[in-house]
Amino acid sequence: MTVGLVVVSVMMLATAALILWMARRAAAGTLPRNDFAGIRTAATRSSDEAWIAAHRAGAADLRRSVVGAAIAGTVPWVSLALPESAREPVAAAGILAGAAVLVAFSVRAAIVGQRAALAVIDRR
Repeated sequence: MTVGLVVVSVMMLATAALILWMARRAAAGTLPRNDFAGIRTAATRSSDEAWIAAHRAGAADLRRSVVGAAIAGTVPWVSLALPESAREPVAAAGILAGAAVLVAFSVRAAIVGQRAALAVIDRR
């Protein structure tokens, strides 16, 4: 396995851990408004109530996105059991597939969260 695949694998596993932490805090309503982690739009950042509603609504999809990051992080290591000629293509395909799942569910979480935040704003 190339150094590049090792780096990507480790980064994706770290991403999975960070997103899982964030999703748990989001679901519990304990992820504070910030400039680093979370669903950050004008609507979600408009109030603590909108922020919490957005993150509770998007938490399930954030947890689902962890699966993609975990796939992208583990397939390169699993590919080591394959014949040498198949390792790199399988690892690359696993990384791309996992990244696609990660992005799809992250975008879905943002959409669901945005809608929840807008619902809070509309109630005001």
